[in-house]
Amino acid sequence: MMTIISFVLVLGFLILIHELGHFLVAKGLNVKVEKFSIGFGPKLVAFRRGETEYMISAFPLGGYVKLLGEEPGEELENDPREFASRPVSHRMAIIIAGPLMNLLLTFALLPLAYMIGVNMPAFLDEEVKVGWVMEDSPAIEAGIQRDDIIKTIDGDDVETWEKAVTIFMSNPGRRLEIGILRGGNEINVRIMPSALEGQGGGYTGILQPMEARIGEARPGMPASIAGLKKGDLITRVDGHDVNHWIEMSNFIRQGGGKEMVLGVKQGDKEIEVKLIPRMDDVSKNYVIGVQRSEPMIFKQFGFGEAINEGVNKGLQLTYLTFDILKKLITFNLSIKSLGGPIMIAQATGAAAHSGISEVIMLMAFISLQLGILNLLPIPVLDGGHVFFLLAELGLRKPISIKTREIAQQIGFAILILLMLIVSYNDIMRILPF
Repeated sequence: MMTIISFVLVLGFLILIHELGHFLVAKGLNVKVEKFSIGFGPKLVAFRRGETEYMISAFPLGGYVKLLGEEPGEELENDPREFASRPVSHRMAIIIAGPLMNLLLTFALLPLAYMIGVNMPAFLDEEVKVGWVMEDSPAIEAGIQRDDIIKTIDGDDVETWEKAVTIFMSNPGRRLEIGILRGGNEINVRIMPSALEGQGGGYTGILQPMEARIGEARPGMPASIAGLKKGDLITRVDGHDVNHWIEMSNFIRQGGGKEMVLGVKQGDKEIEVKLIPRMDDVSKNYVIGVQRSEPMIFKQFGFGEAINEGVNKGLQLTYLTFDILKKLITFNLSIKSLGGPIMIAQATGAAAHSGISEVIMLMAFISLQLGILNLLPIPVLDGGHVFFLLAELGLRKPISIKTREIAQQIGFAILILLMLIVSYNDIMRILPF
């Protein structure tokens, strides 16, 4: 019940903000607003104030603002307050205002979450001891080794992983000089972080220590079937000692899907379990269905720090969203990776149990998605209407009603198909097979 209530409240608020953008700009430009609805379909609650009817409707996955003279084929009365009679610049401002409000909300919510306090990985406050070095990475080229301790970067003392990660992420393509403590000896190496695909920051291939402790064993997957559970520590794979999560993952991927014997520490007991890894449809790697346990700490930020962290996080999420869209369009990312209302509801429920800052962070992320996706040039979305207006500017006349109606039918069909796909993905994720 908590999950459903949280989902409805969060989504309802984000829809309200989106539609409020359309509403406020329309009012500011003196365009008549006939209806303001949160949700679609039959109205559940309604009241009229002035010339506008305000409603909450049955289906909460959207909303709308109905303007006078907005619909194709609607009989116009040459009223100066009709949407269709206004110049293109006014109509475009009203349409763009909805997605823009979602984007602005994202960059307002993220700093607020950091000021309230957020759960962060505990290693960020720890000494910068190298736990693993990824293959074919800048760190390998620089000669950085496991168990090295990074003490300085470009002459500045680096006491924590948080500072090291920030410097690396902020300097893609720039050569950095790193002071390292290795076996009691101090040495200097030079490294050039490469651009991290999908994040927009610098990548070094240096990872913190990560024990192979299970945070979650997915139901129906090999690890869960074999009896592994949250808190178990994987210490061996087929007789090979495991000292890092990546090491364990590599052994499993390289096993070719054959039966494996895992050494596992469950509390004070050492046990062995047999299992057969399964090919993952998305990553195309053999997996056993476990997620890593990540020790967390709670940290609050001052006003200036919170703004800086929030803006940086917002920019990273924006870059990531466009990168995912590019990969989907170019077929470099499986559509099976997409999630829909069920996944959003589960995430919202989990965030609600974690605390207010987690809810705010999730709201910011979903709001960003709503803002960006609504600007895509798909008919029935705001971006589709913007596309028609740009075409009107180029052609110096409105697109015909018939063309717009056909385009909107196609756009509606695309959205229905996408909704079916993501709902199917959601269902397949929760089924135990």
